[in-house]
Amino acid sequence: MSSTKALLLSARMGGGHNGVARVISEELNSYGITCETRDFLDASPRMGRLLERGFKLEVERAPWAYQLEFWLWNTFSPMATITRRALQAFFQRGVVRWIEETEPDIIIALHPFSAQLLGQMRHQKNPVISHRPIATFLTDYSVHPLWVHPAVDLHLCVSETAAIQARNRAGANGEIVVTGPFVEARFFHPVDQHAAREALGIPNDRSVVLIASGSWGVGDIAQTFELLAAEEDLFPVALCGRNSDLQAQLERHGGGLSVGWTEEIRLYMAAADVVIQNAGGLTSLEAMAAQRPVISYRPIAGHGRENIAAMESVGATVWCHNEKQLVQQVRNLSLHPTEQVTKQLDQFQTAPHQPILELLHEARLTPTTRHGVWALRLTRTAAMLIVLFVVANLLSGVIGYHGLNLTRTANKSDYVYLSTRLPAPALLNPSIDSMIIDEGIGVVVTGQQAIAHPGAVRYAFHQGVQVINGGSGSSSDFNFILPENDLSTGRADLARVLGVQINAYLPQNTMNAVDLAWASLHHQTVIPARILAHHFNLTPHPGAILELNLSQLSVANAKAELQMEIKHLNTDHLTLAPFATLHGSQGVRA
Repeated sequence: MSSTKALLLSARMGGGHNGVARVISEELNSYGITCETRDFLDASPRMGRLLERGFKLEVERAPWAYQLEFWLWNTFSPMATITRRALQAFFQRGVVRWIEETEPDIIIALHPFSAQLLGQMRHQKNPVISHRPIATFLTDYSVHPLWVHPAVDLHLCVSETAAIQARNRAGANGEIVVTGPFVEARFFHPVDQHAAREALGIPNDRSVVLIASGSWGVGDIAQTFELLAAEEDLFPVALCGRNSDLQAQLERHGGGLSVGWTEEIRLYMAAADVVIQNAGGLTSLEAMAAQRPVISYRPIAGHGRENIAAMESVGATVWCHNEKQLVQQVRNLSLHPTEQVTKQLDQFQTAPHQPILELLHEARLTPTTRHGVWALRLTRTAAMLIVLFVVANLLSGVIGYHGLNLTRTANKSDYVYLSTRLPAPALLNPSIDSMIIDEGIGVVVTGQQAIAHPGAVRYAFHQGVQVINGGSGSSSDFNFILPENDLSTGRADLARVLGVQINAYLPQNTMNAVDLAWASLHHQTVIPARILAHHFNLTPHPGAILELNLSQLSVANAKAELQMEIKHLNTDHLTLAPFATLHGSQGVRA
């Protein structure tokens, strides 16, 4: 097999996929198989960066959105089809180029995206892959539907639980084999605990708890660290990955040790008595190999929770559901680890790579060409771009409805926040401006209004009125399909008139993906107000964010409406809070 080649398609969506790629490469290299690993996201660099940043943003700041996507993939079968088409449109060209460059005898997918694309290419009889065997290793105990494609030849599963889900939940047709985890051999060789603690400067008179958070350092790590640091007999060590903000926060807190990105994971595990994790990733598998009891606590959204539930069902972890249980299990497993360690070691098999070798042995390769590939590409790309953008915009509308970059004041509040749209002459009325300023009401100004009545807008702003970006002022009903940047357009118009950048945006239309991406990249506050015509037709609840649209009234009627609605709120014993507290400062000089 000295001339045999393998192409491994990993992805930098966390560090676990690349870690498994290294282990499989080492195993196959020992049999004379040349392995080359490519990052799937690099097949389309721009889209790859967008997916990476989007996924990280969801996990860190909008876990509910990731949980929603995960639920849709599990319950709405067309989502998988849409995803496959989108992956083909953006990534197939790059993957085909890699296959032609490396001419592999086998291709191994180590991320769901690459598994879906390879399976779809095989299903459509793409000539560069139709006769090459395809394998995929399902790194999780719980199987995401995107891990499995009916046209993939071999699905390698970390546990019997994953194998059952692959058969029943995702409809795999190819061979399904339970291999156990792929973990570097060095983790199975023990390191003296006392020597490890001395090398790392960790005290030897307390139980050491290693807290793993993946390469991105995501999850409720700070709360877990602070909880354990408060116990005199425990010493938490947090692996913060590349999250320097988390590391700095824990360093300020003290009571333990916070560690950035490190290649000495084995040494830290040797120093620990137990390991706490929140996603069931590679670090937890390495801890199992290193004979350290694995505790799961506060799992991240989506695959994290399902993965941990599956691990618990086979004894691979102890899942703690509250603070008291966590502290109790840390102490118990520190003193009595044997039973849990035995269950964890039972997860491993002696030769997890053997099914790959057997698939290679059985394969009968034939020459491949690129004939027909271009026709398949061109017929799908345009339609898939439209579908992808519409889906992204629908999700963006949901995210925008819940706000973006809002302060904590907005999330939990006993107050009501009121904004208004006024006719231009009302902005020149000193009594209206004074009332708005006294009550802390924000004034929503569109770009069209700013350009049409610059003097009125400038007058109100310089009187101290809190001006909010209302977008361009276009009333298009198609901005969830068309790539309009309503936020940026309105902000630019206001900047030309006021000479400052207004960093708070209150959408007048459905928010689209362009607005959401622009707001995230430029740290804009998106305020999810409920827009009402004059006269409240409901009783606002505490924490409500409202916009009263009075733009079509006369100055006198607008003033009367504002006075009446303020009185209405007071009658209902609701207190107005300054609208500016939702978004911080008024603006910065342009």
